[in-house]
Amino acid sequence: MAENMVRCSRCHEVFDANEGPCTKCGTPYRPPVAPPKVYEGLYAERYAGQVPPTDSSVVVVVPPRRRANVGLYLGGGAALMVSAVVILVLAATGVLGGPAVTAAPRRVLPVTPAPTAGPTLPPAIAKTLSQLNDPKLSAHITIDSHITMSATVAKSASVIVKFDGEVSNGNESGVLQAGGISQEIRLVDGKDYSKILPSGNWVLSPAVASYLVICPVFGLDSSKAVALIGQDTRGGQQLNHLQSTDEWSPDMSRLAMLDLSFLPYWPDKSVLDLWVTTDGTPVEATFSGWSLASDGTKLVDVEVAYTFSAVGVPQTIEAPGPSTSPSAL
Repeated sequence: MAENMVRCSRCHEVFDANEGPCTKCGTPYRPPVAPPKVYEGLYAERYAGQVPPTDSSVVVVVPPRRRANVGLYLGGGAALMVSAVVILVLAATGVLGGPAVTAAPRRVLPVTPAPTAGPTLPPAIAKTLSQLNDPKLSAHITIDSHITMSATVAKSASVIVKFDGEVSNGNESGVLQAGGISQEIRLVDGKDYSKILPSGNWVLSPAVASYLVICPVFGLDSSKAVALIGQDTRGGQQLNHLQSTDEWSPDMSRLAMLDLSFLPYWPDKSVLDLWVTTDGTPVEATFSGWSLASDGTKLVDVEVAYTFSAVGVPQTIEAPGPSTSPSAL
């Protein structure tokens, strides 16, 4: 091959470069381009001998770009933050010589203790209990009691007892009706005087029957024995309504003003309702005591109603005159 003979880069035909383009396909002859200069230290230095030849006449060499060191920046920033925190802690504790920072005291909220159980009754009701528990209470009292028994347990179906009289300074005086008999009674200085009405003589009993003693009334000896239910309007008055609780142990004979030991079945259920004025003065009360059979019928039923008036007004109650007979009833 002559010195000017070249091979076509397209069809590989051999032709004379001085005579013009390829005689076969007409592709003009382009002299080879010198390889680009490789800078020392570049990535291309290792692979310089493997760069394929290009038919471009211009080779643009781009200088290497610096890598973005984002990771280094983040790591350095985190280290600076940690250092700043350590310095602040040392300064706060006085290690670096500065004044130590005193931490603000924690706010402690006061703890309110749980309320302890106390009297559930207002002062006016406490006054009521004080009056009813006073053995020297002065008042006009009426008592109306009805004792009913089922015909299956007793021949006598019912007993009625009524009292209308006064209590004052530990004494009693009034008319007692029981079993169809009316008699006047006086309990004076621990002695029991009675006479059959209308024309009987006074008789002194050897002992006072406990069921005839009215005061203290109801035996409500504790504030836990009653509870305030609410207010009721009775007889045109706004009254506080009290009711007995399970803490109350009633003396039913005294409540009925009759010895109830004859009952074949003792009442096992009972409730006392009491109405008093807003200042604590007793006005009226009802008592119910009963015992039920297995079928729900009442074997025994004790119902008693009370009224109070002239509460706190002293009365003069004296023993009968010298004609009183000392004989027993």
